[in-house]
Amino acid sequence: MIINEISRGITHIEDLGVKEFLDTISHISEYEITEKVDGSQILFGIDSNGFYTSRETKGGTRIYAAEDYGVSFQTTYMRSAHALLEHALPQLKSAGLKRGDQVEAEVLYGELPNVVPYSKDTNYLIFLRTTEGTVNIDRLKQKLDGQSLSIALASPFTNDGKNIELREETNTWNFSRVPVLENTLSPVSLSPYISKIEKILNKIDPITQQPIGVLLETPLNKIPVWLDGEWKEIKEHIKREREYNYIPILEKHIKHVKEILLNSLVRNRQSGFGPLVEDGGWIEGVVLRHRTTGKMVKLVDKEVFGTIREAAWEKRNSLTEKAKGVSSCSSFMGRVLLDMATAIGHPELGTMQAKNYLRKAGTITEDRINTLSTDIDFNSVKSYWVSLLNIRESDLSRELDKYASDVNGPGAVRQRTLETFALTFEKIKNLRDDTLKATDINGLFIALVGKQLGDI
Repeated sequence: MIINEISRGITHIEDLGVKEFLDTISHISEYEITEKVDGSQILFGIDSNGFYTSRETKGGTRIYAAEDYGVSFQTTYMRSAHALLEHALPQLKSAGLKRGDQVEAEVLYGELPNVVPYSKDTNYLIFLRTTEGTVNIDRLKQKLDGQSLSIALASPFTNDGKNIELREETNTWNFSRVPVLENTLSPVSLSPYISKIEKILNKIDPITQQPIGVLLETPLNKIPVWLDGEWKEIKEHIKREREYNYIPILEKHIKHVKEILLNSLVRNRQSGFGPLVEDGGWIEGVVLRHRTTGKMVKLVDKEVFGTIREAAWEKRNSLTEKAKGVSSCSSFMGRVLLDMATAIGHPELGTMQAKNYLRKAGTITEDRINTLSTDIDFNSVKSYWVSLLNIRESDLSRELDKYASDVNGPGAVRQRTLETFALTFEKIKNLRDDTLKATDINGLFIALVGKQLGDI
């Protein structure tokens, strides 16, 4: 078993190799099945600097005090979770957490952390796995499972989607484990489908005289030991048969088995942390973990999850997504940044290509700005930017009014969207303030791409 299974991602069951997929469903009764929760990751541990939380596997750094996260909608769950774990640190240490250990946990903060709905009143911190050191994750779970704590926190809030204010909130937290679901599946119930897949894998290809299972695993960059013939022709035959025959047939059977698994384990099932099915509760999927080897795969209802996620995030993405390139269709804020960057003659700086574009302009910030600022009329650009931002702020107000009139009710999706509107207003205000403060072309570049300059 792999003890330190850092979040490199658990493979979807349909993405396994065919033989591995077959082995998994043939031994399905040997797997523990747990609910796949749809929250946010956090890591915590102790190093030479003390207790910390982090999202370092997502590109973050270790944070040793909750206030160092900064106050924003995005960091509220991190600040609250850090305070919670810090409060519980004596118990964590008594359960074995020590210097050099790190644990991954899932945070369910608020009614809608992502897409799946959870409790309106209680937040959950769920221990997942040890990622560094040797701390026994089961002992941590046993020590804190079911315990409830209240954490007071000054949190940002918006009522209207335009203004952000701080208000004192008391968060109720529960420590918990991932719910274990009853495994009602057996190889017997899946045996007809197992037999069909095995029959395909054992079928002999008439050209090579090899089983299809062997051909699927044959590397095409070297001559196989079983070859009796011209490799170039055989290689083309294998490639063609894989693409147009063997793989499509097997994928059809795998998809059918996945539907059986979804109907049995995922669909019409409520979360252990959320509302009843009849009240809109559901789960994204399950994780299957072999009781002996520790091998893990996940089963996710991608179509349902993807459809709901797209609907929930559609408006938010239409406000904030950055343009992928100068000719791509971008969001409201993406168009603002693209227009600003175009005004200084470097539209790439308003896109996701900004960092690479800056790298090509020089090795240090001063050289980059000198290279890029040639022939730019500072006063003209500054005046245009201020005018543009004023117009776009008015456009955003109309967009907000339209959204508020079209979408009724307090709902969690609506609240998250209002937060995104408020952050967009804040971004426009900050860009305008930075533009007005600029006294030379350097100030304009800092206003537009200051973050990217600092990240290079």
